[in-house]
Amino acid sequence: MRSILVTGSNQGLGYHAVHQLGATENVLVFMGSRNLAAAEEARAKFASEIHPSSAVVPVQLDVTDTTSIKNAEKFIADYLKDKNLPGLDVLMNNAGVVGATFEATYAVNVFGAAAVKEAFRPLINDGGAILNISSTLGSLHFHTQRLLPPIYLSYSSSKSALNSLTLQWAIQEEEKKSGIRVVSICPGFNATNLNHYTGTMNPADGAKVMVEAALAKEGKSGIFFNKDGEVKW
Repeated sequence: MRSILVTGSNQGLGYHAVHQLGATENVLVFMGSRNLAAAEEARAKFASEIHPSSAVVPVQLDVTDTTSIKNAEKFIADYLKDKNLPGLDVLMNNAGVVGATFEATYAVNVFGAAAVKEAFRPLINDGGAILNISSTLGSLHFHTQRLLPPIYLSYSSSKSALNSLTLQWAIQEEEKKSGIRVVSICPGFNATNLNHYTGTMNPADGAKVMVEAALAKEGKSGIFFNKDGEVKW
């Protein structure tokens, strides 16, 4: 059974990723959400579509709260042990916001992702994966092309910082010879609450590249990509 934790997954891209993963055979998905009731309500919407061999387990996880992260790690570790599973195969850092301030944005998109990775890294199986959900707006190369005027400055720069962490974590895992791949993924400009539903893509479609990466058991590490291939950093 492939075990996967998705943070910030009671709505938007995370919700659709969990929905699609849960409908896949032999997958255990931990549905991380700041509000447990919201995750349970979200799960109920697609409960009938969860594959008989799979499971979707709501988990209270606020990536900005140290105690919440610690409690979620213990809950997941105990759950995996009860199921005789060796550990977590995939950590998907999906939680993201466009906060009112730089501090609020970085608290989730950068510091939160780093804190979750630090807490859950001991649970990740060798040969597993850390998937950081990023954005082309975090690409420095994209901004050098002057394709758009700067928008969402705090969000864009936070994703640049997350991309930097992707590269550094990838190098760390290479040095450990753990086989854990670390990548950044851009799911596209999806219509979600994050952008007040102004996105041009259906998040059910945007989530597909996330799901594919979560189910893949091998691949390149230290890369940034979207559904069409690699994205320049």
